[in-house]
Amino acid sequence: MNGNVLSDLVQDKCLLVCRDFLREEFPDLAFEYPARYLSSLIEGELEDGAIGEGLSVREESAPVQCVRLLSAEGEPSLIAMGINPSREHTERALDVLRSSKAKERSLLYLFSFESLADEEHISQAIMEPELLQMVRDTGIVAYFAMLDIRAEMGMLARIDGDMRSIQYLPH
Repeated sequence: MNGNVLSDLVQDKCLLVCRDFLREEFPDLAFEYPARYLSSLIEGELEDGAIGEGLSVREESAPVQCVRLLSAEGEPSLIAMGINPSREHTERALDVLRSSKAKERSLLYLFSFESLADEEHISQAIMEPELLQMVRDTGIVAYFAMLDIRAEMGMLARIDGDMRSIQYLPH
């Protein structure tokens, strides 16, 4: 198993999920089971034999939605995700990532203002500088997708905790 190829695959699929979300091409079931959606995208690539044998994908929903890539050598990747997560849920997801021994740890943070009508729920949104502070010096990479259909705007960023950087990406 080539670690760089695996890392590229994980990053590619995380970005694909974010772009599907921002383009409003997210399947309905993905809103309920986002980890299952991401794991199916990764498994599709693995079945093509691009990565090699001995790698499996497992999705979990407790305490947060996660996708684990497993090999005989251990856990190369762990991806935690949330759609319109509360601050508490985001902290739980980051706690799961921080406690993991996975070589690559990622957070998918997907937030849409469309379905949130009241100010209390909107105030739960975490902005990219705040998320950078939350992942700073942890080795976690966050993929941040924020959609405001009312304003017809979306934003996609890759936030690297170790590099302490925010990279805005086209979507």
